[in-house]
Amino acid sequence: MTWEGVPIPQDPVERIRVLRVLREVYRREVKPELKPTYRRIGGRTYGPYYVAYLKRVRSKGFDLPRVFYLGKENESVSFVRWLEEQSEEFVLRLARLAVRHLRAALEKLVEEASSGDVSHKRVARVLSLAFELQPSGSTRLKKLLERAPGFARSVLGPWPAWFADRVLRKLLLHKTRDGEWVRDVLWELERWKLRHGD
Repeated sequence: MTWEGVPIPQDPVERIRVLRVLREVYRREVKPELKPTYRRIGGRTYGPYYVAYLKRVRSKGFDLPRVFYLGKENESVSFVRWLEEQSEEFVLRLARLAVRHLRAALEKLVEEASSGDVSHKRVARVLSLAFELQPSGSTRLKKLLERAPGFARSVLGPWPAWFADRVLRKLLLHKTRDGEWVRDVLWELERWKLRHGD
């Protein structure tokens, strides 16, 4: 199976959000549902803000549902909406492929961490480039996660709703004087493709 035809986000922050959703799909073996939420502040209602909802699966030990905050209409929202339209079998195969790519990214991070300190920005960039790496032959993550840099575990763990915007965006994107965000991680993605002849 390949990523051909799959609408992978270009924004590196949205890529990490999608990777996290697919990892949870792999663990629970259920398709995510896209649900709108609203905020009421000072008598005014704001939204919709979307979440990816994965139902509880008691047979697998997941007694509570899991919710991933995605924000307003964006690439990760479009991706989860696209997943809803696919068959459950296809979504589970896609999640397995994503976990293999995540393992390849974690292997790379563990290797780099053993040779010296790895910055938060480097960790976030490698995770956002996971879809571009050659997938690992295995999907087993437990020991790799234990050995991976601490920030990698933070990125893959539960987030408060503001985490992606206030933390990951600063780590992955560079803000210019005129306030524009530059996706400098995409330069690295292009260099990787050139090195591998893609």
